Formats: sequence, structure tokens, C-alpha cells
Amino acid sequence: MKKLALALMCLVSIAFFASCDPEGQPSISAYIEEGYVQDGDVVNVADEVYFGFVVASSPVTNNKLATLVVKIDDQEWETVEFDGETEYTYKDSFSFEAKEIIGETTITAVVTDVAGQTATASITLSVEENDEPLIASTFDWSRKGLTLESEEEMAAVGLTWPGNYRDDVFVTIKPLAGCSMYIIEDGDEFDAIKTEGDRDSFFAELTETATPDTQYKEISAYHNGTYNTMLAVVDADGEYHLVRFNRATTEMVTAGALIHLFGELK
Repeated sequence: MKKLALALMCLVSIAFFASCDPEGQPSISAYIEEGYVQDGDVVNVADEVYFGFVVASSPVTNNKLATLVVKIDDQEWETVEFDGETEYTYKDSFSFEAKEIIGETTITAVVTDVAGQTATASITLSVEENDEPLIASTFDWSRKGLTLESEEEMAAVGLTWPGNYRDDVFVTIKPLAGCSMYIIEDGDEFDAIKTEGDRDSFFAELTETATPDTQYKEISAYHNGTYNTMLAVVDADGEYHLVRFNRATTEMVTAGALIHLFGELK
């Protein structure tokens, strides 16, 4: 009986070690291409992060692949179910929400074959806050009667300026479809937002605590004037824009009123 027990123990041990034999595992490694992150890279919280993994069946068993599970930190990102593949390259990208992660984040991928053998690879990134300085630029948007002469420039920051009719006392600025606009009455905040990190943090708090405005209607269409109001705009692509109005001029011309809006952009 002792000999039989010993033999059984050996068989169990052999079976256990065979199932965990690294030579029988599928392979997995980070995808290498310019622009794709590798383990130990430093990225900015404002960056789009491109990553990938290359997986293949074990050359010893040649078992077909079953699944690839990708996680970002503790959150499952995607599960790929294979259909007879023995090789596969996974590529994807993600972007951080502002202020979401400063420090480290880890992308982990686990590949499993049809025999239940697994292999894991991970990419750990150092995430830094973007402190690139924001350089303000000036704008001069104008409308002559029903003709908006600055349509493209305004559309680039997610805004439009509908027509001013004779009974419109105030200029009307609206967000384009798919964009969100917030009115900031104190335009001095424009100067306080000095870096891209400042801007990202500002928008992260704003979009969590404030309700978007449907229109801005505080600039007189009849009189010249000075202003100090900022519009914070999130465009349809999720990009952030800061617009501060400084001055407006109105002149009566042949086609109607010629209105200029002057200000700064970041």
C-alpha cells in the first residue's frame, strides 16, 4: 500500500508540474511600435495612451488561444474571445480624465489557452500632471447683418453666433451641437489658469459641479463696450477651450450693423 500511495503521489506531482510547466504556457509581451507605451514609460495626464500586447500559443503544445483579458489598474477594460487563433496582436488606447490619476497606473493582460494555461504581462506607467504653459491668443470675431464672418474660427472652439435681428438687443453666443458651454462671470479666472494642468483641473471640477449654459447673451448689439466674461467650452471631441471677451464695437454699415467681438483664447 505504501508503494502504491507513493506511486500515486508521484503521478499527482507529475500532473501538477506539467500543468504549470512554463514551456506549456502561451506567450504574451507588450506590443512594440513608435508611439506605443512600454513598461516604465512616463506619460502625461493629458496624453492619449496607446498600448498593445502580442500573444501566441505555446510552441510546445500549440494549444489554441481562448481569451485575452485586459485591465487598467483594477478595472476590466476589455475581454477578447478567440475563435481558433494561435497568434494575435491587441492594440488600443485610452485617455485619463483630468485629475483622475497622478502617480502610477498599470495595464495588465492575461491570456488563456483552451487547456487553461495562462500567461500575464503588464505595463506600469508613471503618470504626471501636464504643466505645459498655456499661451493666450487674441481673436476678433465679426458679424455684418446676417453674415457671420468668423464662422470657422468660432467653430474651432465649439461656438456659433446666430444672426442678430433688429429687435436683438444683445449678441447671442451658443455652443455647437455636441459641445458644452459654461459662463464664468469673473473673467479674471482666465489669467489664473496658466498651464494645461491648471486648465484640466479647472474643467474637471467645473463639469462635475456646474450645469452647462445654453447661450451667452450679455454683449450689447447696439453699443460699444468693455467686458470681462469667460466662456469655458468642451467641444465635441472633448477638447477644452477658454474664451474671454474684452471688448465689443458696433458700427452701422450698408448691410446693417457690423459688430466686432474682441478677446482672448486659451
